[in-house]
Amino acid sequence: MTSILKLLAGLTIFAVTAGCVYQPIQPAPEPVEKEEIQFIQAPEDDLVELMRYFDALQGKTKAEILEEYNYANSHYRESTNLLQRLKLMLLLLLPDTGFQSNRVALGLMENSPAQFESMPAAITFKDLLVMLLKRQKAANVQIENLSEKLRSTEAEVEMLKSKIDAIKHIEKQLMRKITP
Repeated sequence: MTSILKLLAGLTIFAVTAGCVYQPIQPAPEPVEKEEIQFIQAPEDDLVELMRYFDALQGKTKAEILEEYNYANSHYRESTNLLQRLKLMLLLLLPDTGFQSNRVALGLMENSPAQFESMPAAITFKDLLVMLLKRQKAANVQIENLSEKLRSTEAEVEMLKSKIDAIKHIEKQLMRKITP
């Protein structure tokens, strides 16, 4: 029996050591390639281009802006390109220029060709500007009406002051006649 135990012990040791020595063949891992990160540059949106144009106008002198306006007015006024028309509109809305005209800008956009469906952001921007220009136009009309009322009220006040002064003068003359 001891020989059987020795045999079993030997087989166990053999199996254990064989199991430790045996390593299954595994396929070598494939080298991991780093994925290249590619930045996809989206085409520049028309609205972004328009905002860059407006920003560029802010850094120009009055002479450069006038030159830009003359070019845009002669080339963009009848254009079917919405972006060009919006650039002209932005020029027309610039304050403190001799050519600034909200009325002309509004007319330019209200009477624009209907071919602009391909530029939704620019169309939305155009619609926003048109809405704001209409509101400003209505506010300007209201300001003119209120200014006219103010002028007429001021004229009435001056007339009433002169009447009061005339009455005071008459009172003074009457008081002089009464007092000897």
